Amino acid sequence: QVYKLPAISLRLFNVYGPRSRTTGAYGAVFGVFLAQKLNGKPFTVVGDGTQTRDFTYVTDVAQAFIAGAESSVTGEAMNVGSGHHYSVNYLVELLGGDAIYIPKRPGEPDCTFAETTRIIKKLNWTPKVSFEEGVQTMLGCIENWRDAPVWDPTSIGQATSAWFKYLGRS
Repeated sequence: QVYKLPAISLRLFNVYGPRSRTTGAYGAVFGVFLAQKLNGKPFTVVGDGTQTRDFTYVTDVAQAFIAGAESSVTGEAMNVGSGHHYSVNYLVELLGGDAIYIPKRPGEPDCTFAETTRIIKKLNWTPKVSFEEGVQTMLGCIENWRDAPVWDPTSIGQATSAWFKYLGRS
């Protein structure tokens, strides 16, 4: 606003795709689960698995950025998401495997859900990849996670300690 530059802000919701990260406190659940699946380990679900996420496939996110770059819209903040939310238990079901459950992390939201009305109206953008289709694509690329660290309840607990730092707790 100070320099009168045309800009928009895109808020991304749970982006996943063939190179999803697997490390750090915010390592995406897909990368963690796929590495576990490759190694014959059960999926480590943080919480009871009923928490839901608005999973958004990476190509849909890329198209949102293109739509934003090509538009004359400025000064707007818009959510980039599927407009649907799915439970972690449903993801486990789609991936096919057993799960073990560990306590929920502090600050872990019960639900993320993108209200996408603004981006649909302003940029004429809608996501194209269904959650089920995206999961199948991820399973087709599962070898990408061959060298990913295999998380277990202990390593997830250690990574969770970083959450306290970000939340201002010791």
